[in-house]
Amino acid sequence: MRRLILIAALALAACGKEEEPKAPAPATNVTININQPLDARGTGPDWSLRIRGVQLTLSRPGQADIVATAPGAVIQSGQASWTAALPDGQPMKVSLYVSPCSDGVTETKYSYSAEVELPDSSPLAGCAGPPRAAK
Repeated sequence: MRRLILIAALALAACGKEEEPKAPAPATNVTININQPLDARGTGPDWSLRIRGVQLTLSRPGQADIVATAPGAVIQSGQASWTAALPDGQPMKVSLYVSPCSDGVTETKYSYSAEVELPDSSPLAGCAGPPRAAK
């Protein structure tokens, strides 16, 4: 009888799950300092973006620069986004996320990942940071 109880106890203990380690929770109050100039860039296709206050300038090889003015940034925990009207009235959305990023070409490290959404186009993805870090 003792042997049966011991076997039952061992079987139940073996069925218990070990707790898996949990990833640390993301910081909930991390924001992007938009009071400084910011530059973003990406490859495949190549592009660059300058954010100077409310003015956004998107440059792509072989195309005219797009200059747009956004009314201001929408700030949320870990991200900032701007929506600007293009000269034809359609929206351009720029989003920066607090997420370490490397450009993949020069292996330059940036503080933010970036995304630019244009009408009728795939999003442009890249990295961003203060101008000195984005050069």
